[in-house]
Amino acid sequence: MQNKRLLHFTILSVVCLFAFFLNNGSLFVNIMEARNFVTARDMLEHGSWLVPNMNGELRLAKPPFPTWITAIFGGWFGIDNISMLRFPAGIMGSLLVLFGYSLSFELHKNRTLALIVGFVLATTFYVFHMGRTGTWDIYCHSFMVGALWLLVKAWQKEGPNWMTFIGAGLMLGLSFLSKGPVAFYSVLFPFLVIYITLYGSKPVVNKWRPLLLSIFIFLIISFWWPIYIYFMHPEALAAVAKLESGSWMNRHVRPFWYYWNFPIQSGIWTLFITTSLLFPYGLKRFREHKGYKLALIWTLASVLLLSLLPEKKDRYLLPVLIPSAFIVAYYLNYLLIIFKENKADKWDKILFGVNVFIIALVSFVIPVALFFFFYQPGYISLVIFMLLTVVFEAICMLLLGAWKRKDVIKLLVAIGLLTFTFQGLIMPHIGQFINKNPNFRDIKEVCQIESVKSLNFYSIGEDGFRIELVWEVGRNVTPWDFEKNTELPENKAFVVFSSQLPEDILPTEIKDQVDIEVLEHFDNNRRGTDARFRKYLSIIKPKSLE
Repeated sequence: MQNKRLLHFTILSVVCLFAFFLNNGSLFVNIMEARNFVTARDMLEHGSWLVPNMNGELRLAKPPFPTWITAIFGGWFGIDNISMLRFPAGIMGSLLVLFGYSLSFELHKNRTLALIVGFVLATTFYVFHMGRTGTWDIYCHSFMVGALWLLVKAWQKEGPNWMTFIGAGLMLGLSFLSKGPVAFYSVLFPFLVIYITLYGSKPVVNKWRPLLLSIFIFLIISFWWPIYIYFMHPEALAAVAKLESGSWMNRHVRPFWYYWNFPIQSGIWTLFITTSLLFPYGLKRFREHKGYKLALIWTLASVLLLSLLPEKKDRYLLPVLIPSAFIVAYYLNYLLIIFKENKADKWDKILFGVNVFIIALVSFVIPVALFFFFYQPGYISLVIFMLLTVVFEAICMLLLGAWKRKDVIKLLVAIGLLTFTFQGLIMPHIGQFINKNPNFRDIKEVCQIESVKSLNFYSIGEDGFRIELVWEVGRNVTPWDFEKNTELPENKAFVVFSSQLPEDILPTEIKDQVDIEVLEHFDNNRRGTDARFRKYLSIIKPKSLE
């Protein structure tokens, strides 16, 4: 049994290597990462570990644990090393996969089923996407699944299991310290209600003492930092709490049904999730009847809870994709058994055939898309294109073989190969594909301009200065609101970024006091023509220095 567990962990570790780490520096830094990375940079440069700052302002909207880890890796490997700044998120993605495996095993004591759960999680699009970007979501949900695993293990195993409950408390605390109550609302709450309803409350009640200790540990880890901030910056914390609570009601408001296309966010598993949600089919056939019912209701309850909130974003669906991986695993494990025992009926064969055939069709036509979108524009060489064509057509043949022979193992191998091929051979060229702006000029070049290295940076204009650009230029950029204060920010030369020429923005009374030298113009739009990403770089010198 131990050897089988080690083998499964080895298999999942290899899958995670491709899913989360290989070529993880290929994509440009998005806005959420930029906030995290700029805050981590500030921690390293100014020591603001307990009271985080982002571009010179307090950053209290998110708990600091993910940023601490990012800053540590930035200190070890260099704050400009994007791959290593994203490495901790990959570790958390890998832990999510292993925690999912472990939770499934505790529920059913079936290692094959657990392996399928872990594999589906690692190859689910939004899971590996979040595990390849340095943001907070993967942290809180990974720790929460770890807490669920330990709680279930402690409740189902004989004895008080004090250490297991302590571990669960630690996981709960780290989840809260990663992104507040998000995972508690969308993962913990629906799981516990459904688990206690289906499996009974007796173990929970009988082990109330170690559970109480677990809660105590959770409270200490979760709330020491907010309490510290409350005493250090009470007004700022109150303002942030008001802003964040209002954001859930007023920003990114979407209709109630916005999340009900959630299977699409899983990528290659979209049709399998849809099939697994056919509960009359699943409840009648799947052997893990109670487990399937748990995962099914958990999935739907998470979608419902998220749908109740006015603010909706696609990345908020990550917690839904966790139980979705479980219901897909129940379906695949069921097929594995009935095909082996030759007990499949007409509907089993039809549904399996539709799922596999569509993936095979996609694999077959991918080379056509690669030809028009990657080879013709010159993003990949002829050799790479031919290699990819051979690989995808071979995967297509493997899928058709799996369909013909009703072979679930071949299906999983083919999906793994699709994932590996995408991460290994296509991902390095995604950046070129995304960057459609022929006039693109990276504002990161500012870091190489000798004449501005010793000067402080400011921004002017209504467009402000995006946090992504703050990250790219390598240091803080202070807003200069000359309409409120016409005094110069410094009595020496300084740098100004602006979407328009400074002469067209600054009032006459300021222009009379300074000399303006426009050095460069950068267009950091990778696609589109957003003026907020087009910036002039200028040096402003007070005339009093002449």
